[in-house]
Amino acid sequence: MSQKTPQNNSKIPYFFFAFFAVIVAVNVFYIYISQKSWRGVVTQDSYQKGINYNEVILQAKQQKKMAWKVVTKYQRLDEKNGEFGVKLSDKNSAPINDANIRANFRRPTQDGFDFNAPLVFFNGSYRAKVSFPLKGQWDVELVISRGEEVFQEVKRYIIQ
Repeated sequence: MSQKTPQNNSKIPYFFFAFFAVIVAVNVFYIYISQKSWRGVVTQDSYQKGINYNEVILQAKQQKKMAWKVVTKYQRLDEKNGEFGVKLSDKNSAPINDANIRANFRRPTQDGFDFNAPLVFFNGSYRAKVSFPLKGQWDVELVISRGEEVFQEVKRYIIQ
């Protein structure tokens, strides 16, 4: 009588090798993609911001008591240029025309393109000509000050 040896046993190590090779290849691909697509957007000075958190809460309460009303408008002039305007009024709806306003334009999806512009009071509103380096999402942080009073607000715009 002759003995038959199974033919399939010799292929099993190759299947294990192929299985782990596919897993390693996929992991290497994911690592490569994650390194290439990470924009590097992180919070600057996060430790110091954490320490000053109670001060931020106090400023937010003071800002709420001021009850200033801020109306923003962006008017597109051409593909990347436009005029950014702010109308500012107090809690009694009286216009505020003696404030200092700085607009910080930040791109939430990508570092390196942020810029700021001071707004000048003209004809009933504060205005600044702005030129966006890229189309897409932009956060506009308004820092408004008048004497000791400080008001901050963030709005998001899509520049197309």
